[in-house]
Amino acid sequence: MGCCYSAAQSMAGDKPPEPSRWKPLEKRSCTDIIPLAIFFIFFIGMILIAAFAIANGAAYRMINGFDSYGNVCGKQNKPVTNHHLSGLDNREKSYVFFMDVLDARTSLEICVSKCPDRELRTMNDVYNFYLETGSQLCDYSYPPDRYLSAAVADQSTTGPCPVLPVKISSAILFRCVPDNIGTFIADLVTMINNLDPISRIVSDIYACRYAIIGLCFLSLLVAFLVVLLLRYMASMVVYIINIVVALSSLAGTAVLWWMYASSRIALEKKAPETKLKSEQENTQAFLWYSIGATIITFVLLLLILVMRKRVALTVDLFYEAGKCMQHMPTLLLQPLWTFFVLVFFWIGWVVVFGFIAFSGAQKLNPKSLYHRQCQFSYMWWYHIVGLIWVSEFILACQQIVIAGAVAKHYFTRDKKNLGSPIISAMGRLISNHLGSCALGSFIIVLVKIPRCILMFLSRQIKDSPNLLAKFMVKCCMCCLWVLEKCLRYLNYNAYSLVAINGTHFCKSACDAVATLLSNALRVIAINSIGAFVLFLGKLLVVAIVAGIGGLLVIKFHPNVHHMAAPVGLIAVFSYLTAHCFISTYEMAIDTLLLCFCEDCRVNDGSPGKEYFMPKSLM
Repeated sequence: MGCCYSAAQSMAGDKPPEPSRWKPLEKRSCTDIIPLAIFFIFFIGMILIAAFAIANGAAYRMINGFDSYGNVCGKQNKPVTNHHLSGLDNREKSYVFFMDVLDARTSLEICVSKCPDRELRTMNDVYNFYLETGSQLCDYSYPPDRYLSAAVADQSTTGPCPVLPVKISSAILFRCVPDNIGTFIADLVTMINNLDPISRIVSDIYACRYAIIGLCFLSLLVAFLVVLLLRYMASMVVYIINIVVALSSLAGTAVLWWMYASSRIALEKKAPETKLKSEQENTQAFLWYSIGATIITFVLLLLILVMRKRVALTVDLFYEAGKCMQHMPTLLLQPLWTFFVLVFFWIGWVVVFGFIAFSGAQKLNPKSLYHRQCQFSYMWWYHIVGLIWVSEFILACQQIVIAGAVAKHYFTRDKKNLGSPIISAMGRLISNHLGSCALGSFIIVLVKIPRCILMFLSRQIKDSPNLLAKFMVKCCMCCLWVLEKCLRYLNYNAYSLVAINGTHFCKSACDAVATLLSNALRVIAINSIGAFVLFLGKLLVVAIVAGIGGLLVIKFHPNVHHMAAPVGLIAVFSYLTAHCFISTYEMAIDTLLLCFCEDCRVNDGSPGKEYFMPKSLM
């Protein structure tokens, strides 16, 4: 084969040496140790920053809450500055109370001993509540004996007394939250509720909520079945696509030539003085369209003829990927585990970011309201870079596990001795290839950070009259987006070769580029026809689940105003589910293509260099 190496021969002409046996997935060492060390040092830095933020008092301030003067509720406080309301003893006042809960961002906050357990409509009610419970709902400096004579101007968002009426509240996370929060939300969205279509859509989705949840679980089963059926459907779909493309191009070209001929015959039958210029131009246009369609049809038919073997390879790879999924069904669940790990990390990241935001020196602004001047806030960028790098690292680990499991399946001659490919891939990842994941993910970070900065700049200058600056920023964002997509594709192929050969990331990336370029037609066939078939698989999942959803809505919820709302939501969820499952299938196909190319490159079928591929791929 053209991509195979010949057997080794002796340079001196004597007896050639024994052919070397290539043993993929064996005898490997740790790869990219330096990037792994840098990643661990970076991650330790994130942990140290989090520890500093927690130790600096951010934790209890976030949990207990604090008033507008920096006093933590439920604690004995030290003065922040020489302000007379700073450093209060709030051990008996454990709850944060907002003067206006509808405007909590600018509202004056105080610590109270009890949240209002009934609606207070007048300042007389506020005073009686104080007499019964001892809980002051006005500012600390506003004595209770003045409650009855409080002016209307004193009842405002910034205090000193609350905006009336004060609603019934319960203590949630040490904050006084109105019990009838739904009424407040309704007040906030009055304008939205006045828009009848939006309100009806929301009510329709709520009415069908149980059907939507059940169909989301059904989409998991349907997507799993479609993935298993793809191995049998792929050949039929691929050949149907080729036949439809060929017949459509031939029919379209024939119709254009027929229209040209009809137009010309009709034009020739007319007398010269009655011929319109527009009719002559239309006839000439049909001629050019027909010529262009003929050229395009010729090129398409030639490509189909030239790539027929590559198309057959695509079908066989689909079949082999289906066999992989049959032998390793839990491989389809890898995106689910990755999602759980990412969610766990993201939750921890958000909590730590909140600690960082609440850490630092305590200050009072000119309006005598509390804020924090975070002496460690300049490290927020470190934490954000960590978010991107660790997230990409987790995704890289998933990719190398999938590639390693598929490679194990491909390079195991006796499938009965396959063992546990996924566990083996995880073991090789942890013991040998975490450094490659760190390096590959860092390359994505180097592109993603500038892109995020440009997106921020784009929002900042969206109202600027400088059109040239906007155009340049958009162009840079587009170029970085394309570069990121290319690097992601290259990274996955590099991870596959890391899993197969055990080489470090840079060498694997170079080998991946060489392999892809030397098998360009095969890659084009996989990434065009194969991608389209997988897209049809996703649409099949959406059609089945959304169709069942539509029938259920018609039967059990005939009174919905907009049936498209719940059915559309079901379609979105089912598409996302199908994408998770079928993306794993797509990764398996890409890995099998690289395994096939590596098998062809190293082996030639001679003794000692037998192919690993099954007979269908031979």
